[in-house]
Amino acid sequence: MYDHEDVSRWDLKPLYNDERAWDANYETLLKQGFDAVVKFRGLLAQDPANLEASLDAFFNFNEMLEKLYTYAHLLSDGDIGDQQNLIRINQARSLYSDFDANTSWMRSEILRIPNLRPEGKYARYLQRILENRPHTLNEDEEKILSLCGVTQRSSSLFNILNNVELKFEDAIDKENKSHPLTLASYQNLVKSSDRQLRRSAFTNLFSSFDKVKMTLSENYYQKVLENEFYRKVRKFDSSMEAALFGNEIPSSVYLNLLSTVEKEENLKQLHRYVAWKGRVLGVDQVHAYDLYAEPYEDVEMNFTLEEAMDLVLESIRPLGDEYVAIATKGLKEERWVDWYERPGKRSGAYSSGYYKSHPYILMNFTGSIRDLFTLAHELGHSMHSYYSNKHQPYPYASYTIFVAEVASTFHEEMLFDLLMKKINDPKIRQFYLHYKAEAIRATLHRQTLFANFEKTAHSYVENKGVLTADYICGVFNELYRKYYGERFVIDPLLGVEALRIPHFYSSFYVYQYAIGVSASLALHTNLKNDPILGQKKYLEFISSGSSKTPIDILKDANVDVRDPSTIQKALDAFKHLVDQLDT
Repeated sequence: MYDHEDVSRWDLKPLYNDERAWDANYETLLKQGFDAVVKFRGLLAQDPANLEASLDAFFNFNEMLEKLYTYAHLLSDGDIGDQQNLIRINQARSLYSDFDANTSWMRSEILRIPNLRPEGKYARYLQRILENRPHTLNEDEEKILSLCGVTQRSSSLFNILNNVELKFEDAIDKENKSHPLTLASYQNLVKSSDRQLRRSAFTNLFSSFDKVKMTLSENYYQKVLENEFYRKVRKFDSSMEAALFGNEIPSSVYLNLLSTVEKEENLKQLHRYVAWKGRVLGVDQVHAYDLYAEPYEDVEMNFTLEEAMDLVLESIRPLGDEYVAIATKGLKEERWVDWYERPGKRSGAYSSGYYKSHPYILMNFTGSIRDLFTLAHELGHSMHSYYSNKHQPYPYASYTIFVAEVASTFHEEMLFDLLMKKINDPKIRQFYLHYKAEAIRATLHRQTLFANFEKTAHSYVENKGVLTADYICGVFNELYRKYYGERFVIDPLLGVEALRIPHFYSSFYVYQYAIGVSASLALHTNLKNDPILGQKKYLEFISSGSSKTPIDILKDANVDVRDPSTIQKALDAFKHLVDQLDT
């Protein structure tokens, strides 16, 4: 049973009082079925009132399902090894799949309505259906396709292997002392000034993945084949186009990111950063485990939970008293956050929730500066959800991932700005400059490298290629060589990294981190240049949900992500940081 009284974990009672309440609600929904929606089948064209009523029923049931699924996945992520949690999350997914199958006729029937004019409260939703006409099948085909959802297990298999079954040997430092190695602790160990410890952590972690690389590569291949199946059925030219279409993002935005980041002059700055990193670390050749190393070992940056919360809350003051009050209540009173790592808990961090609940944040807090910025990042997501849910009706409250990564990295920008204002010590200033350069490298350059890999892997399969471990690792190694230059060493285990990235199971997702940090830098510049207008535009942005296209929502906030200069300005900011470091 879930411990609802543990204040270090999120409070799930706003969703369900306990697991028994969830079980009862699941049985009710299962027994109730989808009659409220299905009864309108064949009647949508007869009367506009039927269309609106059917959509009311559709979204009402979808909202109930979202609540059911949210509780189940939060429980499961808190203890992935609990079989009962796994049963609940699969029950919720199955019910979602059944709902999709039993309502799959709606889009086809809507498209058959003569002279349909999108208007009223569902105008934008209906307009999107019309735009999807070239990719919508007939009713029987849509039902069959919706049932295919139960076969999409590659992500679940990866999560179980990654978070539960894979174990890692302890990392060993230069004094032969052992350090427990987990997915969460790796993030800190690989930053150590002790190169032996960094190398050991890297080798032991990647070796475990290398031992199952055949399984992982086949699992990822299945994910790419799944995408290939859907893009063919939906009549898209590529899996990339199919993935971006759902968020109303033209492929040109993705391709513009790759071409801008990979310009020779921009990659030259990354090569220069790698060379600088080698010099300050005292190594001729830089390995992957050196990229994350902290060169200023005499500067200790650890934060208590209270300190981390207070710094993040202080950093967002330019967004107004109401904004800060909501965030304070969430972090300190309403238990939005599951704070600490424990056996079986999902690694990493995220923000979740459903329309009528407060947001939920998963952390694995250890007190590092990375955790401090992760808290800022996830709170950015949560505040975005809070404001969108408050200001938008349910059909338009859920914003796309594309704009989500803007809000999260905007919070990080504000935190960095605050920390730099508090600095008097030159060594600490260098520490933060390095941290910021690393953050941009990891978010803009690294995620664009990942985006290039996804495009390459999918294009290969679209052209009848077969993904193998050797091919996947080889592509990754070549991208590392291109991005990081001659001073960077391609370790034998490095390519395995392609097989341990969870976001690759949310295909064509990672490019949004790179776009997001570029857009957030632009928003932050706007806020500093005009605090009143900047605050107004930002709050309007996070209140917009999906009421417009993501491109237009950002354009309203005075940020144009279609313009290569938006990406270039972020790259110029990285160059400016390297200029300050490399003196």
